Amino acid sequence: MILVTGGTGLTGSHLLLYLTRKEQKVRAIYKSKESLNKTKNLFKYYSAEPEKLWTNIEWIPADITDITSLEPVFEGVTQVYHTAAKVSFRPKDKDILMQTNVEGTANLLHLAIDNKIQKFLHVSSIAALGSYDNPITEKTHWNWKETHSDYAVSKYLSEMEVWRAGQEGLPVVIINPVVILGAHFWNTGTGQIVQKVDNGIKFYPPGSNAFVDVWDVVKIMTKLMKSDICNESFIVSGSNQTYQKFLSEVAKALGKKPPQTKLPYWLAQMFYVIGRLTGKGITSKAMLKTLFQQPNYSSQKLIDTLDYHFVPFKASIQNLVAQYRKVFK
Repeated sequence: MILVTGGTGLTGSHLLLYLTRKEQKVRAIYKSKESLNKTKNLFKYYSAEPEKLWTNIEWIPADITDITSLEPVFEGVTQVYHTAAKVSFRPKDKDILMQTNVEGTANLLHLAIDNKIQKFLHVSSIAALGSYDNPITEKTHWNWKETHSDYAVSKYLSEMEVWRAGQEGLPVVIINPVVILGAHFWNTGTGQIVQKVDNGIKFYPPGSNAFVDVWDVVKIMTKLMKSDICNESFIVSGSNQTYQKFLSEVAKALGKKPPQTKLPYWLAQMFYVIGRLTGKGITSKAMLKTLFQQPNYSSQKLIDTLDYHFVPFKASIQNLVAQYRKVFK
């Protein structure tokens, strides 16, 4: 039996769809019945027989921060995909970030050890890495002297829990995805950006980031789970792109005018102040900083290990927009 946490989130829901298409026996946890609607919606848009696939999932109500609710979830489980995480850059969410991402991960690992799980795959983030190398690799370790968001700190500390469990004998693998391009979560992440571009935006940040298709993330996760690889981490990055290139490709796919004006630092600072006051937009100094940085992330270790070929960046954008049109056009 396969256990998936975070099955109502972007990566977890796509993973569930992929596994059920492969007729895998899957168990997933959820907090509320309302949270299941996003995953059901994704199944509806991607499958001709969504209900048939849905029946292959055993849904159990549980909360990763409540270890008592998790105990029955592990009965008969042999593999765990841990995709659940709180993502926020608002300073007021520090406590819930630590509780969910660090304590929640520790709870799962404790039960995984007790139940002799065959492999535990943890979805971390590039936020848990350092930023001083060019390119940034798995050897670019965390540096406390750098400026980090509370989210980044929580993901780094969650990785420390995973490595601790690995030292105790649990076979573990960590992946560090970059910005994930995935559909049907239109109010968060890149889905929200597609909506903003569709409505028209004038500015583009002068920095860059790395992007990866959600289906690449899912396929890589399953390949690593099936392999003999353990006690390793892998950056999952399809390509490094400027924000201008990213926004322009989204605009082109939508048939919209791409942003023409570089975002000046003083205006970004103003957006930061507004974000702090309203809780929307740029809500942390760490987020502000990323808009002007130009990191270079390398997936060479993963490519060499799995002989993997990523979905081309333009194709990923086009696929994302095609799904967007199904809903909004």
